[in-house]
Amino acid sequence: MTNKHIVCYSGGHSSALVAIEVVRLFGKENVILLNHNINPRYEDADVKRFKKEVADYLELPITYANVNDIEDENELPNQFEVCEEKGTFVNPATRAILCTFVLKTEPFYNYLKTQEKENICCYYGFDADELNRVERRRTILIQDNVETDFPIALWSFELIKKYNDYKVNELLKVYNKVNKTKLDKLPQEYLENAISYGLLEISKYDENKKQTINSTNEIGIKPPLTYDVWKHANCRGCLKAGQQHWYVVYCVDYETFERAKLSEEIIGYSFGNFGFLKDVESKFKQMKEIGIPASEHIPSGAFWKSAKQYLKQSTQDLFPCECFV
Repeated sequence: MTNKHIVCYSGGHSSALVAIEVVRLFGKENVILLNHNINPRYEDADVKRFKKEVADYLELPITYANVNDIEDENELPNQFEVCEEKGTFVNPATRAILCTFVLKTEPFYNYLKTQEKENICCYYGFDADELNRVERRRTILIQDNVETDFPIALWSFELIKKYNDYKVNELLKVYNKVNKTKLDKLPQEYLENAISYGLLEISKYDENKKQTINSTNEIGIKPPLTYDVWKHANCRGCLKAGQQHWYVVYCVDYETFERAKLSEEIIGYSFGNFGFLKDVESKFKQMKEIGIPASEHIPSGAFWKSAKQYLKQSTQDLFPCECFV
């Protein structure tokens, strides 16, 4: 029986909403806000303000599971240092970015070792458009006998139905691949087996489980200002992010951009699929000079289509006439 509810409390807006919902349903005495603190140079100060204000509102302390059990946030290694220590940006076993494992995943599992796993449930802030992440996280933790729940993605009958539809579609893909068929509907017998084995339900529908808040503005707490520019409350200079993120870093925090360049030089590899930062810096410089907005909120396709168009126009403007050679 679950008697301890652990909210994976990242400091982002979604995890704050989850914390509020879990406390409202189960009571603060049964809830733990679990955070992996980040060096203040790379975690926005307003994120730290936000997660503290929400914790204070809930009258709960923040429990930290930090790398090497370091308590002083100023002594925490940053994303570049942990990769440089290992001599690689990726985990050789999984090919995932290494800093996430060192700074967050490993401390999380070390924390779970201190708990009676049959009595806990871990809560995440994934939403209804991230069902692939819901399924992946559920699958990983169930292997460790840890229950999971996803209030923003699943706390209503409609949301559970959406999840089940997603799962049926995924099972259909597997069925067609294994049986070399092209069915557009899962066979009834296979569907019934999936239901009997609990593959289509992540949590039983509970009318008490419902989202009561859509924004922390409703309780007088402003979401982190970082969302004005960034899509997520991740580290500034996220090694998992793409070229658009790093253009924004170049524009708003050149010191971090330079630190990342140094890290690539030390390790000898680039962390992004767009090449070394030193090779795209001149392009970023030109983009900034012609006024390409430094924002992650512009959809990637539209962002780069417009950037290429303006870059081309800017290059043409360099020549006074067609006769210039």
